[in-house]
Amino acid sequence: MARGSSTANSQAKPPAPGKPLGKPAGKRRRGTGSAPVTLTVMAIVVLALTALPLCILVIAGTLPTVVAVVVDRHRRRYLARTVGAMNLAGVMPGALRMWEAGINFETLREVIENPYNWLVMYGAAAVGWVLYFCVPPVVAMVIEVKADETRRRLEARAKALVDEWGEEVTGRKRDG
Repeated sequence: MARGSSTANSQAKPPAPGKPLGKPAGKRRRGTGSAPVTLTVMAIVVLALTALPLCILVIAGTLPTVVAVVVDRHRRRYLARTVGAMNLAGVMPGALRMWEAGINFETLREVIENPYNWLVMYGAAAVGWVLYFCVPPVVAMVIEVKADETRRRLEARAKALVDEWGEEVTGRKRDG
């Protein structure tokens, strides 16, 4: 078909290089959140290349964090952040023990054979899960109690003002 024919002109032009397909030119696309995943994968690869036994411990110890990342559907990933922070704190004692004794497979074997290390790693992750599910309702109750106390204090203050200055300070019109 010739380049100047009417069928060729009726077809849509391909987008300019570097512009996303199907997006208006003026709108900017937000990131998909793949930067943390990319950084995590890069850190694991570097750790695996430099200290494989330590990498094995970290991967095995942070499995609860992986589960939290998979099940967390919130846009801000609160569950993954909470469980991940606590889980990493639980992995630290074993990692430090390996660091002090030497990062080798013998030390890794000693760390993973100790059930208390697993209790610390997974117990810390469990604390993260408990924090995620228990703290928000407690905070909501505290805020509600403070709001009720503030409401009562303001009502008492308004009553004192009415007693001192009369009904006119309320701004309401009198019936009658």
